[in-house]
Amino acid sequence: MYDVVISGCGPAGSNAAYKCAASGLKVLMIDKDPFPRKKCCAGGLLERASSLVPDFSSSLIEKEIYGAKFVMGNESIEIKSDTRVAVTVKRESFDTFLLNRAVDAGAESITGSRVLKAVEKDDRVNITYENETVSSKLFIVAEGASSRVSNSLFGAPLPNSRAIAISQNLNVDDDPGDCFVIYTIGRSPQKPRLRDRFPSYGWAFPRKNQVNIGVGGIAYPTDYLKCSMDKICKNIDSQFHVSSSEDLTAHPIPYSVRDKVYTKRCMAIGDAAGLASPLSGEGFTYAILSGLDAGEAAVDFIRHDVSISDAYGKRLKTDIFPYLRSSNLAARLIALSAGFCNIPSLVKEFSSDAMIQKTCIEYVLGKCDWTKLFSVCFKRLPTALTTSFGHPLVPEPPVFNS
Repeated sequence: MYDVVISGCGPAGSNAAYKCAASGLKVLMIDKDPFPRKKCCAGGLLERASSLVPDFSSSLIEKEIYGAKFVMGNESIEIKSDTRVAVTVKRESFDTFLLNRAVDAGAESITGSRVLKAVEKDDRVNITYENETVSSKLFIVAEGASSRVSNSLFGAPLPNSRAIAISQNLNVDDDPGDCFVIYTIGRSPQKPRLRDRFPSYGWAFPRKNQVNIGVGGIAYPTDYLKCSMDKICKNIDSQFHVSSSEDLTAHPIPYSVRDKVYTKRCMAIGDAAGLASPLSGEGFTYAILSGLDAGEAAVDFIRHDVSISDAYGKRLKTDIFPYLRSSNLAARLIALSAGFCNIPSLVKEFSSDAMIQKTCIEYVLGKCDWTKLFSVCFKRLPTALTTSFGHPLVPEPPVFNS
């Protein structure tokens, strides 16, 4: 019998496996895909996320990021930092590094095999993959936002709790710079309500001789998102000269934490638990952090007879949930404002504020959390709303100038 079986070898699963194996537990990792494999992911790794992996290899870095640029129709604002705020990576390289790191620590791995079901008993969990069944004291689900195993163990996710992201890699002739680019695009065509989410947005993340572009949103037709992608592609081509492009890929992004993320012997982590920022969609930080939390919880459960509720549940309440709540409230307020305000003007008001700029940099460096960032932005909100009131951004594909 294994101490821990983990389904999914992405950043969440591999970090959980590493923590367990490094502590001497008998660990088996299973992933449906052979490695290395590509994922629909922008590959932006904030400093606060990479700092959670002390032996993160510099060879994985595609680009060092020193700022962000917000593009709003014909206008743009750039925020720069003297220190590095993020890096970009390719998921096929980053995930393989994390998998090998866990194996080097003592974990076993099986790739190219899908976990079909998991049955929890009083004293074990029986996990079936392909034509094999293994037993473990604990089972960790790290399969991503579309995890069927999570649905069977923890219940279906909430309705409208996932956004759709479309992504594409563009090969470019010129250096794409050292800034993340965020495009404001539009809002859902529905009447704005407090339960609505952040309006659709686009991104362009630089890599070596490449730019990853994408769009994401809730309740948007696929044709609308693809049209927005085409316009972002033209914007990138006008600046860095696109020589070729790869196929479009799509992936769900969780925007709400599942109602239930653990049982007596099972834990959901990362996207499988719905742990991603409702404001930005960023999930790397919460994938890595929840994986490490689950690994520590597994050690407490097996070695010290601490319940999963105490070992994992309390860590989530301390390390992750407060920040997701702040991010969620900010996302809802901005979504509501989108029905009454001009979003480019609203973004410009926020992003041009010196204190907000300073706090944003502190956040991505891991020196503060969403709670402080939200507090600083909230103080600016009345002025920003007054300045940007009227002419709400309608759901029409955008036009971007260089």
